[in-house]
Amino acid sequence: MKIYKAAIIGLGPSGLAVNKILYGDSSNEVIAFDNEDINKRDNYFGFWLTDWMKPFENIIEKKWYRWTIGNKNINIIHNSIDKPYCVISFKKWKNFCLETKNKLEIKNKKVAKYFPIKNFFKVITDDNTEYYAEKIYDSRSTKEKKGELLQHFYGINITVPDNTFNKNELTLMYFTGEKNLLHFMYILPFSHNKALVESTVFSKDIFNNSWYREKIYKYLNEKNIIEFKETGEEKGIIPMFMAAEKNSSSPNVFNIGIRGGACKPSTGYAFSFLIKQIQLLKYSKKNSVNIHKFLERKMDKIFINFLKNNNEDGQSFIKLASNLNGNEFQSFMMGDSNLLTKFKIIKSMPKIPFIKELFK
Repeated sequence: MKIYKAAIIGLGPSGLAVNKILYGDSSNEVIAFDNEDINKRDNYFGFWLTDWMKPFENIIEKKWYRWTIGNKNINIIHNSIDKPYCVISFKKWKNFCLETKNKLEIKNKKVAKYFPIKNFFKVITDDNTEYYAEKIYDSRSTKEKKGELLQHFYGINITVPDNTFNKNELTLMYFTGEKNLLHFMYILPFSHNKALVESTVFSKDIFNNSWYREKIYKYLNEKNIIEFKETGEEKGIIPMFMAAEKNSSSPNVFNIGIRGGACKPSTGYAFSFLIKQIQLLKYSKKNSVNIHKFLERKMDKIFINFLKNNNEDGQSFIKLASNLNGNEFQSFMMGDSNLLTKFKIIKSMPKIPFIKELFK
């Protein structure tokens, strides 16, 4: 009977990080399960360059030191020299995390259950095959929950005529003013003629791909981008609620990723927090770590409740952006803002609705 050093359930960004950060420099044998072929997945992860992401700077595919937030009437420009906005593709992250000294065995199977036996675990897949491992890293999470907000998005990669895009300026949020719906466009210009154009919504329900495509085509038309060739697409769902599972009583079962509470619900940013979580676990003697500070979590909860109970068209985000500089804004998005910035954030929000949410 073969007993692996660890079993990773789900080879998304956090599962891959476990292989690289926790076991990559060892000679241990690790097994990973994912019911999808990870070689078919390729999407982009966005984040600001925080200290904990600097070890991966050499695989960053693009940096932007300037970004905009606004709508058809206003355009807020932010700059940050020290902490630019960055992207890494899933494909690049996957290849990086699979280049290790340890031996990783990948099974395209769904895990049905696992349970302890003596000093290790039995893992049973949906085809009733049994595997054994000393530790479990579980990244399975609930991304949809009735009555809770979701950040859902659909984007297309396009190639256009020369000099269509300003490759040095990222469109972080362009609010389109949909009635009773928070919707914005997100544009990553990789070069003067290549970009990811993405339609993003904060709502309780997911839409058909055709809905997002209609918004993308409308935006491109408004920007006089008529000629373009699609070269790929991406879509996803990020929970805007606390999706963390209860910590396991077993010290050798680790809930990771969104399941482990790594996502920042108020913004939907997840990737860099997933990586920070695994970095902290490497030096922790516990099976869980706190990624977000208490005050950050409290402010997130108030903000999410505000979005759930009020019709927001992006004005709160625009006002927030107008009251913060680039470094302050990125610190808010990355959960690392100081007390002065927090005060500015609170001051930017609609007073009466936020006071109501505060005392709920």
